[in-house]
Amino acid sequence: MKKIFTSIVLALCISVSVLAQTTTINVQGQPHKVSAAVAARIQKSAEATTSTGIDFSKIERWAGEGDCKAALAIKWADGQNDGKTLVWGYRWNKGETKTGEDLVRAVAKADPAFYVLAESGSAFGTAFGGFGYDIDGNRHVTVTTPKKEVYPRNGIVYVRSGVFDNCAATDITNDAWNSGWNKGFWSYNVADKAEDDLDFSNTGASGRVLTDGCVDAWVFSKFSGASNEYDGNLKYLPATVDYTKGVYMVNEDWYGHRNSTVNFLSKDGTFVYDHVENLGVTACYGTFFGNRFYAISKQDGGYGRISVCDANSTRVIKQIKDIDGKDGRSFCGVDEHKAYVSTSKGIYTLNLDELTVGAAVKNADGGDAKLGECGNMVRLGDYVYATEYGKSLRIIDCNTDRIVATISSAKVYSITMSKDGQLWVSTDKGISRVNTESRQLEEIALPSGISVPANSNGAWCPDGLCASMQNNVIYWTSISWNILKVFKYDINNNEFAKVVDLTNDADKWKMYSASNLRVDPVTDNLYVSLFKSWGSQDYAVRIYDNKGTQLNEYELTQKNFWFPGMFLFPDVEDPIAGKIDAVTVEENKEVKVDLAKVCSDADNFQAAIIKTVKDVSKENIATATVKDGKLVVTGVKEGSTVVTLNFCSNGISTTTTVRFFVSKATGITDTQTSADVREVARFTIDGKRINQPQRGINIVKYSDGTVKKVIVK
Repeated sequence: MKKIFTSIVLALCISVSVLAQTTTINVQGQPHKVSAAVAARIQKSAEATTSTGIDFSKIERWAGEGDCKAALAIKWADGQNDGKTLVWGYRWNKGETKTGEDLVRAVAKADPAFYVLAESGSAFGTAFGGFGYDIDGNRHVTVTTPKKEVYPRNGIVYVRSGVFDNCAATDITNDAWNSGWNKGFWSYNVADKAEDDLDFSNTGASGRVLTDGCVDAWVFSKFSGASNEYDGNLKYLPATVDYTKGVYMVNEDWYGHRNSTVNFLSKDGTFVYDHVENLGVTACYGTFFGNRFYAISKQDGGYGRISVCDANSTRVIKQIKDIDGKDGRSFCGVDEHKAYVSTSKGIYTLNLDELTVGAAVKNADGGDAKLGECGNMVRLGDYVYATEYGKSLRIIDCNTDRIVATISSAKVYSITMSKDGQLWVSTDKGISRVNTESRQLEEIALPSGISVPANSNGAWCPDGLCASMQNNVIYWTSISWNILKVFKYDINNNEFAKVVDLTNDADKWKMYSASNLRVDPVTDNLYVSLFKSWGSQDYAVRIYDNKGTQLNEYELTQKNFWFPGMFLFPDVEDPIAGKIDAVTVEENKEVKVDLAKVCSDADNFQAAIIKTVKDVSKENIATATVKDGKLVVTGVKEGSTVVTLNFCSNGISTTTTVRFFVSKATGITDTQTSADVREVARFTIDGKRINQPQRGINIVKYSDGTVKKVIVK
């Protein structure tokens, strides 16, 4: 197909100053001033760019799922990657509107070797200022900005476009990397079909709507030195594992022979063995929190009782050998800056900014809490509910790190949160609901045939008590030396059921430990870890639907005494905060705004999202705090102020604002309002309707008739 250029090729010559010899060009749809010489150089490179040369049948490294497909081609400058253009594929469902921005984000999210530097939130949409690729595969995938080293979140690092030129891959000697905005930039070229010639795009990736079979090519254009042109010298990357879709397995491993490890099981049943190695000895707990993966081990084994990894690559960042001389047990994120780590004797604070262990949790009076072995913990509201294993439930004030209450009406072993935000514990008597108001346990009578939940039976493990994110249901494993059964409790319908029974399993599989049960937060499928006998190296993972129908079984072919500890699923979705309409409050009165539906996270319970006041623009007008999930604002004097709210979900934060008008007192009593203004439609900046939030600029219509421009980061 003949290449077509407008009379102003690339929209280069929008304006030219004769004296200064400067030209305004469109860089990813944004006006950008360069010298006339640079503009001519860019135009020449664009004219040299011809057919895409892409053959979709050769693409092996794909992101996304669906019937439609697009290709992403990236060429770095200076002969990196031997001068070859790397090629990925992207799929999406027919009927969905996807953009060039979606394409880049999906690939960055699915491929841990590919990472991106971006600025979002401008009126022009997202600008991509840097692309990197982990050539040597050492998983050192970070970007050094003028201020610090930054770990990508879902493959992307956000900075202002003004510092694109001053950022670089931290592992620059081993990775492919180009970034820039004023000394060079990523040229965006598009074709609707693979057989078409590439054209320089006059819009940014946010405004580019993908079509089935299209190609997006990014070429780094330097303002000096050797030119860089798309020449069709392609490298189709081999298939890789998408670590955002699957499950991680924390292994205790063979004590005395090697340290603990982490395996990964992909969505298609492929195992990646020893994906993380050299944890401490007898790793018993793992979780994703704040763009990191934390593994807690009972002993350090020469490495660490607390191992901290980058969530994007699972490369070990730091290992902490000692927890005040105690053995590690579990982890609970308190907020972006602090967590609690339970141990063989007490609970300790962990500074997430400095990655240092702090003081132990104290009694209410500040004295030694004298805790024994502690296990699982859950944060709800202003408190963390922590199990003192086999003894009681301790309630810790997150602000003071002090125990404010103890529930000891039964021997408590484990704790979980259900979809409706209620807390449940396993005890020596069965299961109980935690009444967080009265601070009492409400025992649920187990009918005949439903067993008491299994506990660690000596050597601590997290237990199998867990909850569905899709339905208001909790699950647990049966109590016995050889664990053979899984039970569930449907909370809404007050119904019990046995969903898995291995008593007569044809292959004589049984569950390795009480903790070898977890629920996929997306599919609602049950994952169960199996073994044959204590002297056998035969292990498998079996997947059931939520009714107990077996779906798949994958046997671990790499033989080892894995002694699997627990499953954990990747945290790949970020919290999204909605709009709150302006609220009026009187002087010396307070108003409460229910925040229950303001923020959501696709892979976390709403009740688990931590809500705090980040800022009040004019504290002389009103004061604000969050209590029991409600924003409480007290009017001080007539005027207006803006309250900024922070929502922290799995350690990842987002914010929203609400304006308060303080009026003169009228004598009316305190009021309560609701933030339940529903979204009824959402559109892209170019008017295409979309079914879910899309990064960049969204146009949102609400049930009260208002229409807002929303920037989704």
